Amino acid sequence: MAGRGRARGLSIPSAFALITVLVVILAATGGSRAESGAVSLTPEERAWLNAHPVIKLAPDPDFKPIEYFDENGVYRGAAADHIHTLEKKLGIRITIVHLQNWDEVMDAFKRHEVDLLGAVEATEDRERYMLFTDPLVVVPGGIFSAREFGKPLAIKDLQGLKVAVVSNYMAHDYLRNAYPQISLDVVPDVSTGLAKASLGMVDVYVENMANATFYLQEAGITNLRLVGKTDFMYRWGIGVRKDWPMMRQILNKGLAALSEEEKAALIGHWIHVKAPPWRPSWAFVAGVLASVAGVLLVAAVLINLTLKSKVSARTAELQRELAERQRLEQELTRLNEQLEERVRERTAELERQVTDRRRAEEALQQLTAGLEQRVRSRTAELEASNRELESFTFAVSHDLRAPVRHISGYAEILTEELEAREYHYAGGYLARIMVSCRRMQEMIDSLLALSQISRKELQCKQVDLSAIARQIMAEMREAEPHRRVDAATGDPALLRSVIENLLHNAWKYTGRKEVAHIEFGVDTSGGEPVYYVRDDGAGFDAAYAGKLFTPFQRLHTDAEFAGTGVGLATVQRIIHRHGGRVWAFSEPGRGACFFFTLNTESA
Repeated sequence: MAGRGRARGLSIPSAFALITVLVVILAATGGSRAESGAVSLTPEERAWLNAHPVIKLAPDPDFKPIEYFDENGVYRGAAADHIHTLEKKLGIRITIVHLQNWDEVMDAFKRHEVDLLGAVEATEDRERYMLFTDPLVVVPGGIFSAREFGKPLAIKDLQGLKVAVVSNYMAHDYLRNAYPQISLDVVPDVSTGLAKASLGMVDVYVENMANATFYLQEAGITNLRLVGKTDFMYRWGIGVRKDWPMMRQILNKGLAALSEEEKAALIGHWIHVKAPPWRPSWAFVAGVLASVAGVLLVAAVLINLTLKSKVSARTAELQRELAERQRLEQELTRLNEQLEERVRERTAELERQVTDRRRAEEALQQLTAGLEQRVRSRTAELEASNRELESFTFAVSHDLRAPVRHISGYAEILTEELEAREYHYAGGYLARIMVSCRRMQEMIDSLLALSQISRKELQCKQVDLSAIARQIMAEMREAEPHRRVDAATGDPALLRSVIENLLHNAWKYTGRKEVAHIEFGVDTSGGEPVYYVRDDGAGFDAAYAGKLFTPFQRLHTDAEFAGTGVGLATVQRIIHRHGGRVWAFSEPGRGACFFFTLNTESA
């Protein structure tokens, strides 16, 4: 074996230890085998699965080789193979949810938008909202760096160093809680952490060895080395919602049913852990060790020479990287100087703009002051003109009253005298004079009323316009009883039910507005009276208006607005019996309007 500076042979205790390790490995891989068939679930477990037909799992999208999405969006990795195998053994279907990164996955899991996590390490923080199955994969953690530290590092040695960890990964949670004094540089993914450590932007990067070695090989990074190990192991199990203990029980049953061959295949395909297919005897091991012992001495010398050559090549490579970094630093300095110059120019331009804006505001203030003065002067002129107009109107109406009264009075006297003397034609002319006088009197009264409107102070209060309209209609009918005005005819009790249902709906669906508006009226612009009830409440999607009048069909849930779905069907039936039509128009959040007509001939 190669040591630090010189070669040394394999000692007896070392050989014994190696033999012991081989025996332990063989014993672990050669134990009893479990059946690989389907898992038998209890009736309670089957009932739970039937009650939860949709099970959603969100993997870490970039956690090679444990789990990730390939270029085609396919869920792959050691955890993915475990999930697919469990689906077959348990007879279940798990839906894979694609999210952007691990932070999004954790947020969605906490909101119960997904139910399972493909591979997750149990930590104190996560145990508050998550359950964990038995481990799928167990891997040690490592400390990686491009620096030389002179000794293997432990977690406690990281204080004072800048340490990169992936956000919400196990190393992040563990170091944040157990070693709060360590300075953490939180990165979004494994590739970023390795790149920062390779470029010297951080001192070390803490990650499990499976992910780190996979990404190092994939990215071709050669200047990082393992400089220490963590004091914890990565034991990845399936994360389960806290309120789904039955799901964890079912998954653990499926994991327990995996045979040792299945476990080795599921893990070895990705992490390249391959169990030996046979168990050597003690004699065979002793012979191999005796043969290898002599080779190790020669190999140690060759390895030492090879390492020296690699060190020289790596030194030259580092010198080139250092020269490139110096060039980049010079380029960055130049760009900073250019940026500072642009900032100075932009600052001067902004100062000029501020000065121009200040001048414009001062000019605007002067213009506004002049405009306000002109408005005050114009308002005073208008008020004076209004007073003069009112005085003129009053004077004209007052001065015209006397001559009109005189004309009317003398015309009546002449009419009486002419009728007595049988001047009937003259009486007719005088009658026309009196009609004109009354017409002038009415015009004078209207002119006075108009002048009083502008002087009367408004006293606003709530007004029942429908009651006023009914009162005015009654007065007009009384004044002209010979006039015929058609009204809607029909069954009073049934039509009351129509109005009551429509107004009740309007009242209900405006219940969440602080100030609501409900209107009942009639539109006669099309020749046929069309009655309507309009509100500004919740409204509905007009695409589903055809369901409104079907019994028990509702466009809102009971949680939003209570109801039976019968009221509008009742309205439609009553309107149809009156030979009319009923329809509606609405937009979500902008209220609704229900229209109906009545056929008076068929009613």
